Amino acid sequence: MRVLLSAVVAALFVLPAWAQSSMVPPPSPPGIDVPDWALPNSPTHKQIAPPQDFHRASVSFNKPVGQFENSTDVGGPLVPSSASYDAASKTYTISAAGYNIWYQRDEFHFLWKKMSGDVSLAGSVTWPNMDDFHDRKVALVIRDSLDDDSREIVAAQHGNGMVHIAWRGEKTGLMRDIAFRAARQPTPGTAEKGSQALHPARFGIEKKGDQFQLWVSWQGEPIHPEGAPVTFKTSGPFYVGLGFTSHLPATPLTAKVTDVVVENAAGKVR
Repeated sequence: MRVLLSAVVAALFVLPAWAQSSMVPPPSPPGIDVPDWALPNSPTHKQIAPPQDFHRASVSFNKPVGQFENSTDVGGPLVPSSASYDAASKTYTISAAGYNIWYQRDEFHFLWKKMSGDVSLAGSVTWPNMDDFHDRKVALVIRDSLDDDSREIVAAQHGNGMVHIAWRGEKTGLMRDIAFRAARQPTPGTAEKGSQALHPARFGIEKKGDQFQLWVSWQGEPIHPEGAPVTFKTSGPFYVGLGFTSHLPATPLTAKVTDVVVENAAGKVR
């Protein structure tokens, strides 16, 4: 099967049926006041940036989860999150709402530890329900603080299979990104039509000085660098860990992340 890879904004493949069915977000739960700007994109609505002066305080849970020393609802999502770790299967399960990790502020659940120096961070994502909203995302996060508008750089895997490396270079600044998608050609002799979206088998991010490299394994091949490294300046201790947002302001969804690597050195992504 021939695999196609693109690093462009526009998709070069036909979304599979499950992704097409999840393009329309579910309605927000009754009784929760969701700002219009926080509603996700849909055929009838376009998400926009929050007001420049809009913030919510982050809420920390003050307990370790697996390898991480604490967990925090960054940006005060409208519905509290939860996270757990199963040592036998080496699996983190995160349920979280939150409108996005984007624009000039974020809302997501964050499992973190404080680190300095070089870092290797990687994990394998599975979705308990593939029909959930397509733009949910698991992120491997390195950020200055727990403020909702913190400087940060992330590698994220979306529910539709897209992977990107994204960064907010200045506090309260807008995010920038480079996105990657992969697809395979239809299998001969089957009813498949058009290219089929691939979900990465594994992804990671490596910090080596001020150079940050995205790593991806698309189909179980050895994890490898994807694209060129991004220069992002860091200073002092920073927060390193695993994040998840449903991309739905008041509707929690669930992600599972296994075999997480978080090491205080470059060259350890695996």
